Amino acid sequence: ISELSSQLRATSGAEIVEEWEITERDTEQGRRRARTLGDVWEQAMHRGDRVTVSGAFGTCSGAVEFVGTDYAVVEADGAVWDVVLATVAAAIRRSTSGGHTVTGGSRTLRARLAEYEASGETITIHTDSTTITGAIGVAAKDHLIVTGEVDTVIPYAIVRAISRVHEGSTR
Repeated sequence: ISELSSQLRATSGAEIVEEWEITERDTEQGRRRARTLGDVWEQAMHRGDRVTVSGAFGTCSGAVEFVGTDYAVVEADGAVWDVVLATVAAAIRRSTSGGHTVTGGSRTLRARLAEYEASGETITIHTDSTTITGAIGVAAKDHLIVTGEVDTVIPYAIVRAISRVHEGSTR
C-alpha cells in the first residue's frame, strides 16, 4: 500500500506540474497576442536588439534608436532610417545588453516629417515604387512636398521609409 500511495502522489504531482506549465505557456501566449507592433519594437529597443528591416526600399540592419506610435528609427549602415512599422518586416536578433529607454522625440511619423521640414535637411523618401530626395518644403495634413529639381507631392499613406546620412544621435 505504501508503494501504491507513493506512486499516486508522484503521478498526481507530475500532473499538477504539467498543468502549471500549460497554464504558464497559455498566459505568455496571451501576453504576446496582446502586444502591438510598437510594443514589439519598443522591447527590441529596450533590450538593445539588432534588427534587419525589409521593405519596398530594400533592407537595412542596425540598432533601434527610437520608437514612435507608427514608426521607428533605426541607425544602420551610416544612415538613419525612419521606417513605417505597418509597412516593413523586421528580423530581430536578441541582445542581452545595450538597450535603452527614450523620452521625448516625435511620437508620429507626421511629426517627424514636420521636424525635417523645420530643419531643411536633405532626406530620401522611399515609397513602394520610387525614391525621392530633397528637402521637405511642406509637411501638410495628409501629404508632404519634397523640393528639389522639381517639387514632388507625396501622400503620407504611401511613405514606407525615410533615410538620411547619419549625423550623430537621433535621440
